[in-house]
Amino acid sequence: MNHEHVKAVFIGGLNTDIIATGVSTLLNSGELTRSGELVIGPGGKSRNMAQMMATYYGRDVVAMVGRTSKDPYNLWKVPCDALKKAGVITDYIKVMDMNETGKFPGVALIPVNRKGENQIYCISGINDDFCPDDIDDATPLFESAAENNGILAMSMEQPLETAVYAAKKAIALGLRVVIDPGGIERDIDYAPLLNNAIYLMKPNEHETEILTGIAVKNLDSASKAAESIFAMGVQNVCVTHGSKGAYLFTGGNKIHIPAAEEPESSQCDQTGCGDQTMAVLCSEIVSGRDLTDACRMAMIAGALQYSRIGIQPVTRAEVEQYIKRR
Repeated sequence: MNHEHVKAVFIGGLNTDIIATGVSTLLNSGELTRSGELVIGPGGKSRNMAQMMATYYGRDVVAMVGRTSKDPYNLWKVPCDALKKAGVITDYIKVMDMNETGKFPGVALIPVNRKGENQIYCISGINDDFCPDDIDDATPLFESAAENNGILAMSMEQPLETAVYAAKKAIALGLRVVIDPGGIERDIDYAPLLNNAIYLMKPNEHETEILTGIAVKNLDSASKAAESIFAMGVQNVCVTHGSKGAYLFTGGNKIHIPAAEEPESSQCDQTGCGDQTMAVLCSEIVSGRDLTDACRMAMIAGALQYSRIGIQPVTRAEVEQYIKRR
């Protein structure tokens, strides 16, 4: 596939989501429920963002770099096929032989209750083997994106060593690095990654507390957390806060962006809402839109995703129609 139009390179895990939607309750230890419906679909935060950005922005401008493993149940095909259908360049996804690796592809087990609340159990599998060599093998993508004033985007569902290596490589080539820290873990030092002049970080309130130790309640507390993230070397921070919206910090400016009103729907699911927000944010960044306006568009897309079960990417036309209706 031709790479000359690439503007965004996403790196990280590819998963197959096995979702139990509409369960009566999210269980405690030892409990059982007989409820819900089974949905199997593509997942992995970075992979979700790549598919969502391609759906929103256009075909052949988004590329995905990662690993998967051919398993006897063909779970590996679900995320890969969804990327290809959306027009994401997948030439640099390494498809390994499970007979040789002994590892399954990534899988996420996700119960979702009738309020749209979920739990996510992520079994990383072959994603844990994603390494700096995989990044070097994708050098042509990085170079093309740099020529197009593009970005490297990632979540933290990947080895930290690989994320750090990719960020350094991207910045050396002149790419802006955008991070959704979904997948971060407590008691891990992320300074080696964040000390690299990261262009933008988009944590939610939980991830912000993990990174800074500051509980986000409102704009003021988010501002204190953002100052801590700035001190790590990040240039811009967007803290998302569920139904309270988002708090954007760019240099000396800070602004509260209210959450978009969710469309009326008989179904709701938190799965993928943050990924959808990030995908549209990335799309608007490479389009040259101001960060404040980009965040407003992204919040609308996240609200639209909430009314859908599983990963069903939002289109630009749907966001524009929402704006006209409101």
